[in-house]
Amino acid sequence: MHEAIAAHAKALAAGDASSEKFVLPRAIEAYRKADAKIARMPKPIEVEPLALAKIGAQYISKLKIEGAGGKRRVLYRWRREADGRWLIAEVEDISEKRSPWSDIPDLVAAAAEKRAEARNA
Repeated sequence: MHEAIAAHAKALAAGDASSEKFVLPRAIEAYRKADAKIARMPKPIEVEPLALAKIGAQYISKLKIEGAGGKRRVLYRWRREADGRWLIAEVEDISEKRSPWSDIPDLVAAAAEKRAEARNA
């Protein structure tokens, strides 16, 4: 799995379209959306692994993609296929979020409620 993540990061850094070979068909649209923003960054870009977490049988890798034109932070959910290959099952560009949890409505509402309670205490 670490080899697949490293090969994918290398392809991203090179702007290589072959990076799509790491993506399951169901995730290709989200992947292309995130990749389009990365592709517009002036080269060279650097890809830095920030985190790796296991969730059940899958893994989430968080990458920072940085170049002269700014930076992106993207989460990739990896899963192992029956043939042993590790492929990306889901992609989320979190560059515009304060946190990956920012767009969860119940969490946002609960946090606002707690802040309001704290102000009234």
